[in-house]
Amino acid sequence: MNDWEKIQMLSEEEKDRAVSMILDAAMPQRSSIWRDLYRTANAVGLRTLFFGVGDCFFLAVLVLGVCLFPAAAVMVNTVRIAPCLFLFSPAFYALAHLLTMWKEYQTRTLEWRQTWRISFRTIMALRMLVLGAVSVVGSILICAVLWSLSRQMVSFLWMLSVAFSALFLYGGSSLLCQRLWEMRAALLVPSAWILVSMVPVLWEPASIWLMQVPVGVFLLIAVVGGAFYLSQIYYFAAAKETLVSTLCFEEGKNRSHMI
Repeated sequence: MNDWEKIQMLSEEEKDRAVSMILDAAMPQRSSIWRDLYRTANAVGLRTLFFGVGDCFFLAVLVLGVCLFPAAAVMVNTVRIAPCLFLFSPAFYALAHLLTMWKEYQTRTLEWRQTWRISFRTIMALRMLVLGAVSVVGSILICAVLWSLSRQMVSFLWMLSVAFSALFLYGGSSLLCQRLWEMRAALLVPSAWILVSMVPVLWEPASIWLMQVPVGVFLLIAVVGGAFYLSQIYYFAAAKETLVSTLCFEEGKNRSHMI
């Protein structure tokens, strides 16, 4: 009898178990997006996450405090308080995001971030999550000041619900457009938001109609908008890495034209 004939062959069940062990070792189960974001936040930290863009946040706060907030304070005792909140609530979020993207594109730091082992879209999604949290806190403070200036003409909860509705709908729409059309949508959502929000600001009947919307409706919109915003962060982080390649391609075209 030959030696190979003495080898005991594996059964089908043992073969399946061995193949499963090999696959489990070679292809570990993918962790959830939220767990990746949490691990990234712990590993990177806020200082590295927003490295070199502190002046963008300062400029966003400066524009909000010097230009937008005084305008809102002037209109707080009029029927235009609702469209004013709808227009100005996402202002810090939009300005900080656009200024950060513009500076990183101009200073070529996007290429540096591309060399990180961490996904670029994970970094961007984490940034949007932090900006959203900061904007929520800012909206609460702004609504408290405006509510005090308005001499409690409307309820504080109503003002908060309007502000949160605008913030979450803007943030979710911005992430959705960036995921679908990449950098081509960088200015699309802010421009459309300003145009739509200016209609009730300039047209008084629309402002009066918004003032008559009950707080429960705006609260429902805020909850739905918050879920929409978080879902878009999830899908944005889980999407393929196409945003950096688009930026680098456009940068390469610009360099070739300069040469």
